[in-house]
Amino acid sequence: MTPKAIYTVIGTVALILGSLFAFQAYKSHKGQVNQLKAQEFKGDADVHVNQAQAIPEHAQELAQAKADVAGARAEVERLRRLVAAQGRARVPDPASDPAPDPAAVATDHRDELLAADVVLIEKQDAQIQTLTLALTDKAKQADEWHAAFDAERKRAMAQEAATAAWKDAVAASKWRGRIEGFAAGIGLGYLGGRLR
Repeated sequence: MTPKAIYTVIGTVALILGSLFAFQAYKSHKGQVNQLKAQEFKGDADVHVNQAQAIPEHAQELAQAKADVAGARAEVERLRRLVAAQGRARVPDPASDPAPDPAAVATDHRDELLAADVVLIEKQDAQIQTLTLALTDKAKQADEWHAAFDAERKRAMAQEAATAAWKDAVAASKWRGRIEGFAAGIGLGYLGGRLR
């Protein structure tokens, strides 16, 4: 082999090895960057999950408000039945009617009914406020779960990219090792031929 051919082979092998080394280093770096991104997205997902779990459910408050409204509504219905059973009281004529006997006059439940209606309205207002708070918290919780899902999806994509980069780096390392072995074999063969 002529020295020019030897230098050409050595230069070609060095160029290929340098390219493979640079490709391997690039892919290794890319794998590390994507691995760090995956860890960052995992942290974001964990934060959103913790925030979603920290939002109260309001189940007890909703049940209590429902029971309060049901109790107030039952009282209103009871008083409405009493008022309906009273019938219409006629207005007495002071000239012709004698004075009514206080023991014979039935109890008038209309004032109680009005008071019970006011209580019912207050209980319904409280229930509406509790429902509004619960719905607002549910919306916040849904937003947090959605953000956690997005972060977890990004983490999976970054992890997938890191795995692909690591695989490419390993493949480049295998080829570099093969070419180094081939170059070492040629070099040793050449030296062995020269020493004879």
